[in-house]
Amino acid sequence: MKNRNPLAVGFLLGAVTAGICLLRLQQRCINNWREQADKNRGLFRLMDQWVSIKQEKKNIEAYFIKNHYKKIAVYGMSYVGLRLVKELKNSEIEIAYGIDRNAANIYSEIKLVTIEENLPDVDAVVVTLVDGFDKVRDMLSKRLSCPVIAIEDIINEI
Repeated sequence: MKNRNPLAVGFLLGAVTAGICLLRLQQRCINNWREQADKNRGLFRLMDQWVSIKQEKKNIEAYFIKNHYKKIAVYGMSYVGLRLVKELKNSEIEIAYGIDRNAANIYSEIKLVTIEENLPDVDAVVVTLVDGFDKVRDMLSKRLSCPVIAIEDIINEI
């Protein structure tokens, strides 16, 4: 039996361990990229539908009027939320406030709060996220007694 060099065995074990760690890190990165791509695809589809509605001379305001929602809140003040605020700016619909976990770092024309703060009563809350609606709806339903509606459902109904 040959006498193995402990230094060589240690180096080999270290190299294998490092390789396994790098593969796990790479897989995490791939999974994160995949999740972000799926989110961006959903956002693209939503915005494409919205533009299509605008090209047909329809608007989101009609949905709120039809359902008697005169005063709303908007959850999620990123791209979609900011576009919704802008679309409803000079309409019959009052946006009482926006809700976002990063409210302190977002510039908006409307009042912004976090979900932990006081949430004044409104006729409805529109969730502008393209994923995670169920979780947000459940959180908001514990705090408010109004309908919580996904922006996708509004766009699809118009």
